[in-house]
Amino acid sequence: MTDIDPRIQPVVGNRTVTAVDGRTYVEAPVATARVAEPMVATPVAAGRVETTHGRRYAFDSIIVGLVGLALLTVGLIAAVRAGFDGSMSTPVVKVLGFTHTTTLGLIEIAIGVCLLIAAAATSRGAAVFFGLVLGVGGIVGAVQTKSFRNDLALQSSLAWTAVVAAAVVVLVSLLVPRMTTRTARVESI
Repeated sequence: MTDIDPRIQPVVGNRTVTAVDGRTYVEAPVATARVAEPMVATPVAAGRVETTHGRRYAFDSIIVGLVGLALLTVGLIAAVRAGFDGSMSTPVVKVLGFTHTTTLGLIEIAIGVCLLIAAAATSRGAAVFFGLVLGVGGIVGAVQTKSFRNDLALQSSLAWTAVVAAAVVVLVSLLVPRMTTRTARVESI
């Protein structure tokens, strides 16, 4: 009982006498706690108010978002040009000089949306993960271009471009520092 909060004051009830089996018992007083008014923070000085706010800058998310936006745009153009009214592997269309099918366009849309979500959430982990997914897909596509030629119309140059984009996403996410600024303003009332 050495560390008693000064805001808590005990309230003691009356003592009662109870007879049980011919014996007389005296109950100890019942103590309940009553909490005093909550403490109010004092201003910085009499008649002054301090206001602070902060901003967080995530330049890595901007770059990840731009890569995601580029993939999304190219994928949308390829999917719209190739269409959905037939086979997903025909017709083959050109976007920015690279051949695409509807399937390849949908893959680019999916990775682009995932990178945009990672950028909007400023999640380094998600950006690194989807950057690695893009990089692994690009390396597999570059090495096995013949395997994907019929279904995706994938060219080796597009696959290597995806690997470079993935390297940019992963390196930027891991290496670019984030900055936070805090501003404090004191006003007179």
